[in-house]
Amino acid sequence: MDNLKIEVTIDDTPVSQQTLDQVQALRIKHVLHEMKALGAPVNLSDSAIDYLPYPEAKQRLLDLKAQYSLPQFKQLYAEPLATADHFWHQVAEQSDGRDHLQEGQVKLHVEGISMPQLQAVLGSELGSDFAARINPEHFYSDGSLTAGQHIIETFGCFGEPTEMNLYVEQGDFKPVVPDPTYPIQMNGYVALSSDNDDLGQGWRAYHQIRPTATGFDAILAAYLPSATPTEIINGHKWHLAVEFSEMIKFAVAQN
Repeated sequence: MDNLKIEVTIDDTPVSQQTLDQVQALRIKHVLHEMKALGAPVNLSDSAIDYLPYPEAKQRLLDLKAQYSLPQFKQLYAEPLATADHFWHQVAEQSDGRDHLQEGQVKLHVEGISMPQLQAVLGSELGSDFAARINPEHFYSDGSLTAGQHIIETFGCFGEPTEMNLYVEQGDFKPVVPDPTYPIQMNGYVALSSDNDDLGQGWRAYHQIRPTATGFDAILAAYLPSATPTEIINGHKWHLAVEFSEMIKFAVAQN
C-alpha cells in the first residue's frame, strides 16, 4: 500500500485515517457492548471491552459476527430491529417524501488504485463477512450494486440496526444537481425490509465518481427524509468515511 493515498474531507475539513481508526474503535466497542447486552457470547466484562486495543477489538467483533447466520442474528436483535422500523416509520410520517431531503456528504481523493480496479475486486465482495470488515456497524449484506442489496446496519452511528433493501433508481429522479465533472453516478433508494416501505423514497444514496490519472475522486452522499435527526446526518458522514476507506484498503491489498 506504499503508493496508496486516501484523502477524506468532511464539512470542508480534512480527516486523517488515524482519526477514522479512532472512530472505528469507539463504534466497535459500542457494538461489542450492545451484542453482549443482548446475550451474545462476548465473554468479557464491560471494563475489559473498554480496555481492548483497537486491532484486537476489531478481530473479536469480526469473529463474534461470524458465529451468526441471518436468522440467528435477527433473533438476537429482534427487539432493536423492531424499534428501528418504528423509528423510521415515524420519521417518514413527519417528513416530506423526496422534498427537503437532508444531505450528509463526504469527499474522497484517492491515488494508487483506479475505479475499475476497485470495482473488479468488489464485484463479488458484497457478502456479510466483507461488509463487517469495512464497517463495525454492518451486520448483514447480500446482493449487488446493480441488482440491489439486502442490508442490516446501524445508520449514522445512531440508534439501532435497521434491516433494509437498497434499490437502484430506475427513474430520472436525482436528489441533487449532479456535478458535471463527475461522469459516474450511483443512485438508489432504501426501503425497510419488514414491509418494503420506501419511506416516500426519501432515504437515498447518491455517489458521484471522477476517474483521474492516478486514481479517482468521489462525492459520497446520503440523503435522508426532512424529519431525520441531525445526529444521523452527521453520523453517517463518519460511517461513509470509514466504510469507503476500509473498502479501498481491502481492494489494494488484493492487487
